[in-house]
Amino acid sequence: MTGFGREEKLINNKKIVIEIRTVNSKGLDINLKVHDSFSFILEYLRKSVKEKIIKGKVDIILDIDDTSEYLQVPFNKSKIKAYLKELRKDFKIDESQIISNLLAGNIYVNSNITFNKSEEKKIKILIDKVILNQLKYRRTEGKSIGIDLKKSVSKLNSYKNKIASIESNRVEDKKKKFKSYFNELNNKFDKSRLEQEMIYYIEKLDINEEIIRLKHHLKFFSSEMKNKEIKGKKLSFICQEIGREINTIGSKANNFEIQSLVVNMKEELEKIKENILNIV
Repeated sequence: MTGFGREEKLINNKKIVIEIRTVNSKGLDINLKVHDSFSFILEYLRKSVKEKIIKGKVDIILDIDDTSEYLQVPFNKSKIKAYLKELRKDFKIDESQIISNLLAGNIYVNSNITFNKSEEKKIKILIDKVILNQLKYRRTEGKSIGIDLKKSVSKLNSYKNKIASIESNRVEDKKKKFKSYFNELNNKFDKSRLEQEMIYYIEKLDINEEIIRLKHHLKFFSSEMKNKEIKGKKLSFICQEIGREINTIGSKANNFEIQSLVVNMKEELEKIKENILNIV
């Protein structure tokens, strides 16, 4: 699920900026945009993220704005001049635009900024704080997802109950129609064969077993949502079973009202599946 954390802190005239953004992903994908001065902390940064964030695409920005005059970052002019000289040999160039692009990418920046042990410790604390802020953001979103899932399950239960109420009348109506057809035949039929055919037909129409299984799947899904060690994959497997019962009900129902409810159930199930993608 998405998450965001950002902190700025002034450490001995050095403004440290740390930002972490996360979006959905099947695995853990860490992308770093880190100022050269922080090479000493890369291993700690990766380790901290892996320990606290299980999956997601994680973009991390770790930058510095040195506010002291004597520690201004100098540019390597000789490298830039040599680069432009080579380009002039073969191209007509806009030097100002090229210089702007080069400096924006920090390719030719000499970083003389260093940190003492005390400052390094403060930066590590700041990193942990940003990660925790990002996790709080994700937990807030998680609570919102949980509310949406409960609403969807409640709707599925409501549709299931409506189908169950329609089902009892539907079977009775079919039986009455059969009796009417038989009376019109004036007993000119093989009763034994007819009974067999009726049993077979009623069994094909009957959706009570599917309704019962659907009820248990929805109950199981709700109980798993309450589990503190909730797993997105497990909920996804339960969704597959819920979808299987809904599809079977739709194919066997042969009833407009039930099939309309089945369409609504499928729509609600898709919402659940989308939300589950955000769950670890």
